[in-house]
Amino acid sequence: MPKFNKMYFPVDAIAKHEDFDVWYSDGERALRFEGPWEKESDRIAMIGRMGGQIGQIRPDNKALNYYLRHDRFEYEFQTRVIKEHYYIEGMLWDIHGSVSKPPVDFFQIKKKKNEVHVRKTLFKDHGECFEVTARDTATLRIAVEATVAMCIKEEYKGLSDPDEDERGGKKRGTFGKFFDFIQPKGVPYEKLYDEEGNPLG
Repeated sequence: MPKFNKMYFPVDAIAKHEDFDVWYSDGERALRFEGPWEKESDRIAMIGRMGGQIGQIRPDNKALNYYLRHDRFEYEFQTRVIKEHYYIEGMLWDIHGSVSKPPVDFFQIKKKKNEVHVRKTLFKDHGECFEVTARDTATLRIAVEATVAMCIKEEYKGLSDPDEDERGGKKRGTFGKFFDFIQPKGVPYEKLYDEEGNPLG
């Protein structure tokens, strides 16, 4: 496989609350993420290999959804149900799963195929890392940015914004009954999971 269709970053990068590097498969640095790392609403800069900022993870005013800027473009990272279902507006990526239980695939709903695959693996001398693989190398950096956003959302146990079917339980029985009694636009983590991270229901 080509060098440029995979990138790696440490599994515990977000939990450390400090800046971290992202590497190509040969170990060369590809990206760096920098920010305060104090709260979910912090803006996180994506730095290119030459040192300039090429992107940003910018949570909205409730830290419900995030805006992912990459060069001149911006995409919306939507958390439908944290640790279960995410969506990337603009890329048409539908994501079912969690970085806490990889692998995770990004399904492109128009093309009807998986475009991105995320798994855990040991990488060189960096220990356990997420390996982000993209079918199209042009989408690899935004795929990494989206994976980092997912890690941030799950690290801070942030809000979810379930769609109508998920609120009503028409398709997803695990969480359905909770969404019958609560409003969208900001469902707290504690309404979905117990202290051990097991689904309520």
